[in-house]
Amino acid sequence: MTESSGWVAAIICSMLVLPGTATAAKPKRGSVPEVIVVSRSWPPLVTVRVAIGTGSLADPVGQEGLALLLWSTTLRGAGDRDRSQFAAALDALGAHLDVSVDKLGATLVGDVAAEQLPALLQLVADAVLRPRLEPAQVQAEREELLAELQHLRDDDAALCEDALARYLYRGQHLGRPTQGTPTTLATLDAAQLRAAHKQAVVAGNVRVGLAGAIDPTLAQTLVHKAFGELPAGTPPKIDTGKLVQDGRRVLLVDQPRRSQVQMEVALSTVAATHKDRIPLLVANAVLGGPFTSRITREVRELRGWAYAAGASLGGGPTVSTWSAQLGTATKDAVPALELVVKLFEELQRHGITAAELKFAKDWLVGAHKLSLETADRELAYLMRGMALGMPAAELVALPAHVQAVDIKSVQRVLKERLKPEHLVAVVVGPAKALLDKLVASAAQFAVEQIATDGQPELTRGAGNAVTSRPLPSDASPTTGPDEEPAEPDSNDVDDGADMPESP
Repeated sequence: MTESSGWVAAIICSMLVLPGTATAAKPKRGSVPEVIVVSRSWPPLVTVRVAIGTGSLADPVGQEGLALLLWSTTLRGAGDRDRSQFAAALDALGAHLDVSVDKLGATLVGDVAAEQLPALLQLVADAVLRPRLEPAQVQAEREELLAELQHLRDDDAALCEDALARYLYRGQHLGRPTQGTPTTLATLDAAQLRAAHKQAVVAGNVRVGLAGAIDPTLAQTLVHKAFGELPAGTPPKIDTGKLVQDGRRVLLVDQPRRSQVQMEVALSTVAATHKDRIPLLVANAVLGGPFTSRITREVRELRGWAYAAGASLGGGPTVSTWSAQLGTATKDAVPALELVVKLFEELQRHGITAAELKFAKDWLVGAHKLSLETADRELAYLMRGMALGMPAAELVALPAHVQAVDIKSVQRVLKERLKPEHLVAVVVGPAKALLDKLVASAAQFAVEQIATDGQPELTRGAGNAVTSRPLPSDASPTTGPDEEPAEPDSNDVDDGADMPESP
């Protein structure tokens, strides 16, 4: 129920939306929810998505997990139905309803046959507007979330992803865990959940999307009937994060008795709405997007050091995370980490080739088209982009923006935005076998170690200022047999003028 960006799902094209299929109606004076509709006549199904624009970033300090506990409990009874009655009503419609929570908000998602849409909308509206939040159900949901936290310790890939955000953005709201901790979850009660709900569900903070066999005009009528007028109010202000550049550091999360290692190597960069975002999407595709990308080729195919390898560029409203992900054998973990660092360094120093540029752009646009094969997926991408502050017109235009990227803009952005000396890594594996090698690594990371159930956001996180060195000649060829690297523009210097401002 927490956010799971997932390095496959997060691959770049996730923010691109095709034109001509979606409509959006702004609420009148902010009193009714904004309605977004993606209409496709077949199959005769409709997906409902309700987004509440207050997520875990609004959790008060010491109450981490509040938003997650609130919204997961809303499905345990709403309106005049208790938990069993609410579940029975969904079953009677042949529908299902799920909820997810991330840093920026909560999303309820349900599917139903088109003729049952009015009834499902009423159930969803009850869950959003009139959750019962009974103390016994809050306690039952808390126990489930605590069990999920325990499971997180056994899922090394999920543990690595969770620890990365908490370590990279330590000291910021972005570095606090969406899922909370056993200590913070234990402090939360039904009264706190009701207060948080009252703050979040207000005019202008709720957006409803419908995808599938539904007429846009009818969709607006049904949504307005089910939801009515939202209460007036101002949602909590949130700190959406700022750029992190404080040296090169690695967090080792000890998982004894493991023969495999999960790791992520990352840096923070510009927001999803920044003008340099599109060239960075192209650069990421070259680095670790498709199967033929540099990381996959160099780490996995040529050396056999990883059974999984890739890179992704996640988006945020003020700062984004660019990360490479690897799954390796323990003996190969440190060499693979060093090679990924060198690939980042080389990308910053030499840029990409003309052939790589063309391939990356074609891959991004092609993958985007495949990603929107269903109305619901198109709606999900559209609503996510709007949550990040991207206007609908920009979302529609993004594929064209990708195709318009030239090599000079990519080289400039890499010079200005890619800072290998500030790479941060999280390594999940047996500390006994890895710690000394990480400390002695040529990558020059400042190394910290914590237990599996440690708190990455509370570590000291002091890094080293590293000057990147030229790569060994056999480390990572980036050109094909018949092409030369593109020359960087000599006028491209980093004056820091376009760095995102702190909130």
